Amino acid sequence: MEKSYKVILFLTLLLTAKSVCYQSDTDFCKAVNHLKFSKVERIIKRQIKKKENGFVYYPETNGWVSRTSYYSNYAFLIEWLKKQDCVDDAFWDKCQVKEAIYPGHSTIGVRFNTSKGIIQKCFVVQEGTTGQVNIGGWRPHIYKYKHILVYKKMYDCDGFIEQQKHLCERK
Repeated sequence: MEKSYKVILFLTLLLTAKSVCYQSDTDFCKAVNHLKFSKVERIIKRQIKKKENGFVYYPETNGWVSRTSYYSNYAFLIEWLKKQDCVDDAFWDKCQVKEAIYPGHSTIGVRFNTSKGIIQKCFVVQEGTTGQVNIGGWRPHIYKYKHILVYKKMYDCDGFIEQQKHLCERK
């Protein structure tokens, strides 16, 4: 009797956890259809948090200096977005020429199918942290550098995906 109770409890928890994992996909499209982009922003922030750690590698030219790549992180995010029913297209600025500063930034463009038509939004993601805290203009270095992705903001960006695809075609 005791063992069957534990099995039933375990199966119930397993099914509940599975439904919670898949619930974000349906919540995502519901938020898009109702034009609640603050909720869309929270869900995308959660997806970025899942894959925030970059891949650290050591180039052969300088074996003692490490580099961090976020290519697989962005590929995961774009693949996840394209699987959503409410997403028409998604692309990130992988071919865009950027300044070589730390921390860097990348932008993910998403074209949503909404009840009002197609809306395009961009999400800015910071690549790494400096460990500085802003205290009234004074920026002491308190924490160590972290090689993680940090969500920054969302904004409207019509034509972003086409522009980035054109840049990649030229290269």
